[in-house]
Amino acid sequence: MAEKLAPVKAKLTILVDNTIMELIPDSELVKRRSGPQKNFLAEHGFSALIETDEAKVLVDTGVTGIPMEHNLKLLGLNMDDIDVVVFSHGHNDHTGGLDRVKGRVIVHPDSFHERYLSPKEGVKFNLTSPPPDPKKHKIEFHTEPVKLAEGVMTTGEVRRNHDWEELKVFKRKEGDALVEDKLKDDMGVVINTEKGLVVIQGCSHAGIINTIEAAKEVTGVDEVYCVIGGFHLIGPAEKKIDRTIEAFRKLKIKKVIPIHCSGFEAMKQVSLQMPEQFEYCTVGCEMAF
Repeated sequence: MAEKLAPVKAKLTILVDNTIMELIPDSELVKRRSGPQKNFLAEHGFSALIETDEAKVLVDTGVTGIPMEHNLKLLGLNMDDIDVVVFSHGHNDHTGGLDRVKGRVIVHPDSFHERYLSPKEGVKFNLTSPPPDPKKHKIEFHTEPVKLAEGVMTTGEVRRNHDWEELKVFKRKEGDALVEDKLKDDMGVVINTEKGLVVIQGCSHAGIINTIEAAKEVTGVDEVYCVIGGFHLIGPAEKKIDRTIEAFRKLKIKKVIPIHCSGFEAMKQVSLQMPEQFEYCTVGCEMAF
């Protein structure tokens, strides 16, 4: 059932992304906070800060937590200022900095399983999240949408309406066996603004189009202004790029901002095929909605 979020004014800052770019002009939407003597750090991973009048919400931590903490300090903030942390899913390039955060942490029950990326036979990368510390973390497990602040909520588990978005390259440990990981914990974070929804995704393992549709359903808001995050259109998923762009068009997304695991080819094609909607964004980019 839709939450019917009231619109809020919010600011979104990218704290962790794979890339950093400085000394290029701001756009109407994107302000670049990193620069000489105030250099943000990048690493493979994702983290974002949502600020409203009511709360500061941290989405993910990156893989080490070092750039996240460093970049927060450049904004004049520290972990004591964060009201709630939410994990988009339980892979360590999003949760690896768990030991650097404290307090309330919103996660899915599957987030702390032993997990791997296995793109082909004989290749395996460990993506397991570090475990929480009961002395410093108040872990809340949720499968349903959670309101994080006025105008801000999670999608909860994302229904897989479009099976073409699936990418079967992830495994999880069950007993002594490795089985297919459907990443049921993958979810988006949604802000309702006066311009429409802002949908934030860490990696889009549930599918970025599935996530947008879930965001519309749980908020009761049909118009989507901006979608930002990792779209996971890299490697074998490059074959989905054109179909994803066509779906963005049909959904009438006003701003499309691919970062993190979206991949160079996807970023290039969005910029070429949707030049009015595309925004170039890296670590240190700030957007006011």
